[in-house]
Amino acid sequence: MASKKIEKDGTFKDKPSGLGERQSPINIVTGSVVPTENLPPRSCTYDQASVNVVNTGSSWKMDFTAERTSLSGGPLEGNYKILQMHAHWGKKGGKGGSERTINGKKYDGELHLVHFNTKYRDFSEAVDKPDGLAVLGMFLKAGEAHEELEKICSNLSAVPTKGKSMTKDEDFIDPAKYIPTNKTFFTYPGSLTTPGFQESVSWFVYREPIEVSEAQLDAMRSLKTGEDEECCDCMVDNWRPPCDLKGRTVKVVRA
Repeated sequence: MASKKIEKDGTFKDKPSGLGERQSPINIVTGSVVPTENLPPRSCTYDQASVNVVNTGSSWKMDFTAERTSLSGGPLEGNYKILQMHAHWGKKGGKGGSERTINGKKYDGELHLVHFNTKYRDFSEAVDKPDGLAVLGMFLKAGEAHEELEKICSNLSAVPTKGKSMTKDEDFIDPAKYIPTNKTFFTYPGSLTTPGFQESVSWFVYREPIEVSEAQLDAMRSLKTGEDEECCDCMVDNWRPPCDLKGRTVKVVRA
């Protein structure tokens, strides 16, 4: 088993090959994915939410409390409610920062929309259940600025260090606007990619990346991992490396 080395930014950088049977992230090999058949259509319905951002020391995070949200269908049984959104990114452009890879290729970053199964009371009850969580993953590719993500990035200077938070009630986030135009996605059973790596996640990883600007990526890279802005490190390379697939099947749902 790999040693459990936790980096200063709170991520797990040693390849965790011995930790379980459905660990994440993974390298998705497109030539080996299995097309899906006879799955019910997947449905996403979201309310807008006021912008609120916290620096967790390992990423920025936005929490959602809207009641009228729903993720269902596809391989999911039951209804899932959005809980939070966060991202992972690299140190500099062209060096990669996504957690999942496609045929070994890394993107500049990766955005996650985290949901929990409403059959459970809340996230704390769902987090260790095999069907507890569902996460939508979107690759981030350097290019044009992303209008909806700018609502987050333009406020990151207000949360420079760990534990800092801000709320802007006059501005709203629509989670649906982070989903790529092409709705083709890969799905597989996996885990959280942060400690303690519970194997409770149904992953939905979109094939098409969304574009974000270098300025938006730099705003994320400027965050600090500790509480002292002068002494702590910048928050970069806050991703976990790919894990062994261990016999799992990765399916593709084409738009």
